[in-house]
Amino acid sequence: MAGQKGLKADYSVATVSVTLVLLLLGMVGYILINAYSSTSVVRSELSVSVMLADTVTPAQRATIEKRLGMHPAIAGWRYVSADEAARDFQAYIGTDFVGFLGENPLPASYEVTLNPGYAESAKLVEVERECTSWRGVAEVVYQRKIVETVMRNLNRLNAILLGLGGLLLLITVMLISNTLRLAVAAKRQAIATMKLVGATPGFIRRPFVLRSFTQGVVAGVLAAGLLYLFADGLAEVLPEVKLVADRETFALLASAMVLVGVCICTTFTAVAVNRYVRLTD
Repeated sequence: MAGQKGLKADYSVATVSVTLVLLLLGMVGYILINAYSSTSVVRSELSVSVMLADTVTPAQRATIEKRLGMHPAIAGWRYVSADEAARDFQAYIGTDFVGFLGENPLPASYEVTLNPGYAESAKLVEVERECTSWRGVAEVVYQRKIVETVMRNLNRLNAILLGLGGLLLLITVMLISNTLRLAVAAKRQAIATMKLVGATPGFIRRPFVLRSFTQGVVAGVLAAGLLYLFADGLAEVLPEVKLVADRETFALLASAMVLVGVCICTTFTAVAVNRYVRLTD
């Protein structure tokens, strides 16, 4: 009876340890997912202004609009007349600059939003060069320095988070490996006894692997539940830093946590059992 209680205690401790490690790994994965989502949002909000020449003709405008609609880099566009541009700028500065100057110096333009994959400096230069070559287009305007700085910082952040995630995955594997090795070591006498009565390695290994499979599922589900509570609580307490991953993405992450838990638990349990089976030969 005391031995069974000890085994149950070892199993519970190992499960809790695996749950905590998977929770930590899931947090990093969730941060990575949201960092990638945030990067995509920032990229999709970048826009450029295709400024039209004063001499642009209706036919040239129709051609420009057709090219904008067919261009793979362009997600959408909106025509802004010279009068609308003047009204927007006047509202921004709070001064009737048209009355002061006696004329409207702002040209008509197209406000173009880009597909996220093209929100990079090199590709923006290509889009700028192509659009500028169209007849009726005077210039293409966007905040080049700001775009370069934002993209550089986002790429740097993603690289840091990815490196952190890889390092944590390595640490996770090592911690779970040690935890399961200790759990199997506590049962080495039972393994030796089974060997003495003629049990094959596969027969000895089977109950340990099946139990570790259940352990991985339980630990993964518990870790995913704790991660959901953590993310939901963080969104309630700090709505300004609300994470953006949707429920479908979270479900995939939770499934990955369970799968990782099962794979690591069964693999390292089988390795540990094989080790003690060989020691008793």
